[in-house]
Amino acid sequence: MTYDFLIEMGWKSAAIAGGALLLAALLRSRAAADRGAVLKVAVALLLALPAIALFAPALEIETPAAAPAASVAPAVPGTASAEPAFAAAATPSPSDNWDDPSLLFFLLYAGGVAMVGGRLLAGLWTLRRWTRGAREVEAPEWRAALARAGGDALGIRLLVSDEASSPLSWGLRRPTILIDRDTLRASGEAEAILAHEAAHVARRDWPSLVLSRLAVALFWFNPLVWRLDREVAQQAEEAADSDAAAAVEPARYAQTLLDWARLSGSPALPANAIAAGEPGLSKRVKAILDGRGSRRSGSFWAVAAMLGCAAFAAPVAALDFVADAPEAPRAPPAPLAPPAALPLVPPPPAVAPLATVAPPVPTRPMRPAPPAVPHAALAAAAQASAHARSAARAASDHVDEAAIEAQVAAAVAEASRSAEAAVAHAERAAEHAVQAALAGVARGAVGMEAGARGMEAGAERMRAEARRLRDRAYREEQIRKAAARGKRLTHEELLEAAQGMEEGAEGMREGAQEMREAAAEMRRGKHD
Repeated sequence: MTYDFLIEMGWKSAAIAGGALLLAALLRSRAAADRGAVLKVAVALLLALPAIALFAPALEIETPAAAPAASVAPAVPGTASAEPAFAAAATPSPSDNWDDPSLLFFLLYAGGVAMVGGRLLAGLWTLRRWTRGAREVEAPEWRAALARAGGDALGIRLLVSDEASSPLSWGLRRPTILIDRDTLRASGEAEAILAHEAAHVARRDWPSLVLSRLAVALFWFNPLVWRLDREVAQQAEEAADSDAAAAVEPARYAQTLLDWARLSGSPALPANAIAAGEPGLSKRVKAILDGRGSRRSGSFWAVAAMLGCAAFAAPVAALDFVADAPEAPRAPPAPLAPPAALPLVPPPPAVAPLATVAPPVPTRPMRPAPPAVPHAALAAAAQASAHARSAARAASDHVDEAAIEAQVAAAVAEASRSAEAAVAHAERAAEHAVQAALAGVARGAVGMEAGARGMEAGAERMRAEARRLRDRAYREEQIRKAAARGKRLTHEELLEAAQGMEEGAEGMREGAQEMREAAAEMRRGKHD
């Protein structure tokens, strides 16, 4: 898994989770089952996101990209004695491998998956251990309440556990309701408790809860996916409340929720509990007492929202930003031919031998750690220098001093030209390597910023609608329109919808800010 792929999964999962939360907020006046269905579609798409991105046909969008420098065969100047030094510089050291952040990001991602996934596995193991140590409930009051809740038809096992702290349900093929000893003695609450837990089993809420936790494990770095998981659990509880309140007197059922809130089970357990904790409990009780929990599900708008969620998320999952094709690189210059052997003049009177003249070392700075360099130019420079020294030695006994100096100077100049050409080739190759390495970072930053812009636009639309709902005249207009369609809306419901929109907009804004900061960090790393 590469760094670019992790960045892509980050902004795509944020877009899908944010879009689903927005749709659920727009359905606040509908039944909880409808909102939960939209969120479950988003969870399924999140789990399928890696497979869609890897194997499905990509929806490509071209983005501008700088054309890379011409690919040339670089060469390094020098003599035969300088070849080992340049070869050592061209060979990457082990520490250079840490310049690539892919391994570090992969280890960080794998650690997060292991931590979140390990907590899920530990919770499943705890539930299995509790169930194995539990025994069947044989009290007539509880067996009769289970039959009235439809537990016999659903094949539900009712067990009492010494380790459970409150009533909860889990399981797919063999669904199980676990109650603790204190709950077993409160037989007067059996009707409300079993109606709620049987509703969870009938609605298949436990598999949805586990899949949502798996999505959190895969995208643990995304705060919007955590928010989506909490909303899936909250809407499942509200939908089960709606079903239970239809079988039990609402005021009595609301009192049962309040009584069991202090005994709620650990949120780390992947199970459905009648009182899943303080967050959201007051909202559930208020919905039951106001009669809003009895709204019918399966409306046209709920189906449209589910289809809209899938229609939005599928293209996002297949989206792929590709760079425009750069111009064809220029052809590399032809390699320099080694200089021809210098001719010797007729033997003159003997002269004193001259000192060997070595070619000057190029002073142009070299880039650190260049790519692998062929030895063609190095051999050419070394051969030219050897020719110069050979000519000097041969001429020292047969030619006059002026002729020797002219021939040696010509050989040295030829070797210097070969060395300078090799340095220029190496610089161009290094520039090409740097641009190629940064191309992936640029694509990732573009994708992150595009996702952030989309989330900010959605958040702004939510804020605008929330501001309109704060206006009493606008609310009265919406109430009149709803009444014309035969539906009932209240100012309190619309204000609650406005509050939910503002919270959702704030969550999307925070997610967009995090994506922008990540993109800026990538761009800073690119320029550095």
